[in-house]
Amino acid sequence: MPQTVFRYLAWGLILGLFIVTDTTLAFRPHTLISPNADRFAALFVVGAVFSFAYPKHVLPILLALLAVIVGFELIQKLLAGRHGYMKDIFVKGAGCCAGVVAATALRRARSAMSKPTGNP
Repeated sequence: MPQTVFRYLAWGLILGLFIVTDTTLAFRPHTLISPNADRFAALFVVGAVFSFAYPKHVLPILLALLAVIVGFELIQKLLAGRHGYMKDIFVKGAGCCAGVVAATALRRARSAMSKPTGNP
């Protein structure tokens, strides 16, 4: 996919993450997996998509995403009926880091495989 598509997708995922994290529980999707697995998987995807969207800015993107995760959890503390827990920050942060690392490794492996070997 072109980088532009990944960029739109990445920011759309952040908006979706905000909606399910910091609005009423009615907007939270029901899943068949545990909440922690759901959090990890969701942020894995967000981290991977942002890594593909901004491949030359992996570290700043990772730091910004971690700040967004903390911010979204802190906003929950201000909302009635919602909670923000430190353990949620760690699970989401781990998922985000894993997604960024996986996407970066995949991109580098793909780049290495596409380089000519130099043998005639």
